[in-house]
Amino acid sequence: VKAVTIHGLDESDKSGRCWDATRNLFARVTSMKHSSKKMKFFFKKWLAFEKTHGSDDTIEHVKEKALEYVNSLSS
Repeated sequence: VKAVTIHGLDESDKSGRCWDATRNLFARVTSMKHSSKKMKFFFKKWLAFEKTHGSDDTIEHVKEKALEYVNSLSS
């Protein structure tokens, strides 16, 4: 599953198709339960994507989601 998901994210990013679909895919993947190592990987990929294709608002959204995830670990 991990390889397919990562491949899907990479291909979605490279294909130049609708960025909203890529964002939805990142949001879906990061809403699932994964190890903290995998979650860090996904959030870093999402943030890099937004830095390339997004705006200040979308970058901030990813940072907020990552912070929510980190906070959920400590509760």
